[in-house]
Amino acid sequence: MSYLDIAPWRLLVVFALLLVASLVVSRRANLGLGKDLVVGAVRGAVQLLAVGYFLLVLFGHQRPEWVFLVLVVMLAVAAWTSARRVASGPSRRILVPRALLAIGAGSALALVPVFALVIAPTPWFDARYVIPISGMIVANAMNVVALVNERIFAGAKNDRAEIEQWLALGATPKQALARQVRDSLRAALIPTINGLLTVGLVSLPGMMTGQIVSGTAPEHAIRYQIVIMYQLVIVAAVSGGTAAYLARRMLFTARDQLRRL
Repeated sequence: MSYLDIAPWRLLVVFALLLVASLVVSRRANLGLGKDLVVGAVRGAVQLLAVGYFLLVLFGHQRPEWVFLVLVVMLAVAAWTSARRVASGPSRRILVPRALLAIGAGSALALVPVFALVIAPTPWFDARYVIPISGMIVANAMNVVALVNERIFAGAKNDRAEIEQWLALGATPKQALARQVRDSLRAALIPTINGLLTVGLVSLPGMMTGQIVSGTAPEHAIRYQIVIMYQLVIVAAVSGGTAAYLARRMLFTARDQLRRL
């Protein structure tokens, strides 16, 4: 065995530290998040354990339809979660399909060429590669799309008078909403750009760390991490740009009038 095993009872030590640190901060700052922190910690552990056992079965019975089903569930949950985080936008019935399109477009562009030309697992649906890497990419797309939508819809609501003035002066919807779109995309891409600038200096990314801990040679782990790092930039740019385009379409009528949300 090339890694240090963590006995189940040792997880309780980390859980206790989490409770102490988070609950103390929540009470001192009067955040009212104590219950959410406890529930979140327990729920996260249960979900990870369930996923771990599911992956054991999936890895032992490699079938393309099962891998495809997992990817579909990932995308669906990501779209629903992304839409839930948007407080100022349209209803979820309208927002979820658009979020799914934005997340799916960015994820497909970041994943398909890499699996076909760079990593090229054998078989092509090898769950040990497809599921973990796809999960990281889809999760990043989910966060970017949620942030872009929230910033654009909130900005359109707060700056309604300014946008309508631009429209009255003859600006197109794209021109009238340009500042809000630019600000939202910049805010969504900042975490990814910061990650590029500080990787290896401030942080060692999770995938590379996990591979090194499990015994993979650092030079091989680093190559994988570079691929993931570039994929995160691709999915952030494409999903964010798609979400911004779709948000603008939702905000204006066919006559270029700003809708009331």
